[in-house]
Amino acid sequence: MPHPKGKRALIFFIIWQLIFLVGIAKGEEKFPEQRLSEQELATEKFLSNLEAKLAHKFFNYRQRPVVRVAVFDFNDGAGNVSKVGREIAEKISRRLWGQKQFSVLSREKVEQYLQWMGMTTLFKMNAPMLYRWQKRINTMDPGHGLHVLIGGEVQKGVGRSLRLSASLINFETKIGPRELENNILDLTNINGEIPLPTEQALKEALEIVTRGEIRPAAEGRLLILASNKGHNLMETDYVKGFTKERPFPWSEVPLLFIPSKEEGVMPENVKVGLDRISLSPLTWGKDPGKQLEYSFLHGKCSTNLVYFDEIMPAQSYRLVITITDPKSYETRSLMKQVTVYPGATTLVVLSFYIPSEKERMRSKQTAQINIFQLWGKGTEIFPEKR
Repeated sequence: MPHPKGKRALIFFIIWQLIFLVGIAKGEEKFPEQRLSEQELATEKFLSNLEAKLAHKFFNYRQRPVVRVAVFDFNDGAGNVSKVGREIAEKISRRLWGQKQFSVLSREKVEQYLQWMGMTTLFKMNAPMLYRWQKRINTMDPGHGLHVLIGGEVQKGVGRSLRLSASLINFETKIGPRELENNILDLTNINGEIPLPTEQALKEALEIVTRGEIRPAAEGRLLILASNKGHNLMETDYVKGFTKERPFPWSEVPLLFIPSKEEGVMPENVKVGLDRISLSPLTWGKDPGKQLEYSFLHGKCSTNLVYFDEIMPAQSYRLVITITDPKSYETRSLMKQVTVYPGATTLVVLSFYIPSEKERMRSKQTAQINIFQLWGKGTEIFPEKR
């Protein structure tokens, strides 16, 4: 027969267990499990779908282990950016940012790209526009490593919902005559719908924060010529007649620059940098128009190399020249700001002078670098045929 004290201990144990279980039940009632709202679930579904398609199309463990993307604010179909359009872009960026297979451009970099293109966000992309984006970014920001542009639209859907459409645009798409003519792009679309709790929430989400604008970017032509024959170029008085307010007066000019009489030698390790762009002499290719134009300019400027020829945003650029004296092995550098004006051509002429041994003995001269710049109205340099 069990001892009375043992019975009491068993009863107290059972009572304690009941109190403990009741406490847990009350705690669960007090702190119910948090569930995502319909809006949060739909947003997560859209972002997850976008991430999956981005990885499936662009990620490659061997060839592309890191996918570099630029995320743009979503617009309303007319180029206007709404509050929710900006929030969606920020959520996409945050989601991709923390994953090692993705690299996301900073917002500052994206804004810089838009400024170069005269736009407020990515809007109505087509083959000609993508070609312009590629040319401008490849020129202005070499080494960008960009693979994908992510943009899209967000508009009012059925009832109190938002209709989303995102586009993954392959930035590395080869755009040739066929693609331009037929407007062929390599892009992937992702669609979704997000319900909102109230009409007020819908109204606030669609509030415009940035008005859409595709303005012609202020641009000019920058052309950099050089002479590497070792002679020091000297400008003539005709240079003073070249301004951005009038077209190039070629008919009035026999020569803009003439080589000095001092003997020179070829420089070594010539480095030309334009902001972050490292320049090398261009090849003329098979374009007869370019061949004729460059030959004409070389004749007027006593040059023999073309380092750069592009339509650029109108602003100032830092041009840095570095050469090595083959005799003394000393390095010489020169930095100068060159300015591109809207609707004008900036003609920059570089001169690298390396004195010969005879000149070093005779006049004690050393290596020199000169940077000349002059301007003409318009972006056409070759004189009109009359």
